[in-house]
Amino acid sequence: MHRDGRRRLLAALMLVTLLSACGLGAAPLADRLALDPSTLERTGRPNDFLVCPEGLCAATSDRVAPVLPVAPADQLRLWEEVVTSSPRARVLQVDETGFTIHAEQRTALMRFVDTIVVRVVPLADGQSSFAAYSRSEIGYSDMGVNQARLEDWIARVEAAAGGA
Repeated sequence: MHRDGRRRLLAALMLVTLLSACGLGAAPLADRLALDPSTLERTGRPNDFLVCPEGLCAATSDRVAPVLPVAPADQLRLWEEVVTSSPRARVLQVDETGFTIHAEQRTALMRFVDTIVVRVVPLADGQSSFAAYSRSEIGYSDMGVNQARLEDWIARVEAAAGGA
């Protein structure tokens, strides 16, 4: 490749990296914090993943959420622990009365923002379930990252709850 061409390519890559590190292209924070897995609309792209108890969510879910043998407040605490112990992830907001946690995780290389929201669902006999949604804020496909993230986090919450 010609020397000027390489410089332009390098400059373009640096610009994309800088903009993605700033979260440019992500939905506004207020919109991300308003997400509710039970009422949201799917992106229509292969860059999101939804887990719900049967019949709870308006959108078609990718997997049925398990029932866990823990109270809703305890399950919410487990989700918060899983998020905070995950690399490049941070809790954006916890609503203890609505049993909802909003979080984000950035990709390792380009620092793209992924949004995650979990709403714990109280059930009878001190049990609980949850609706969880993870989506990429930028791009068309995520190569299975959102599904893998939620599958991992669900397994960790289940193990901690004694329901695995």
